[in-house]
Amino acid sequence: MNLGKHPQLRSALRVTEPELTLARRGDGADPRLVELARLLARRAARELFEEQMKERRTTRS
Repeated sequence: MNLGKHPQLRSALRVTEPELTLARRGDGADPRLVELARLLARRAARELFEEQMKERRTTRS
C-alpha cells in the first residue's frame, strides 16, 4: 500500500501507544494474574472433588 500520497492516513496508522502492556510496573503481583490463579485453583479443586465423589459412589455400590 502506497501511503506517500495520503499523509493523514499514514499518521492514523502510526501506533503512538502500546495497546497491551504485559510488563508489570511497580511492586506486587499483577491483579489479573492473581485472579486467574484463583479461578484456575477453584476449577481444579472442583474437578478433583467431583472425581473423588464419583469414586466414592462406585466403591459403595
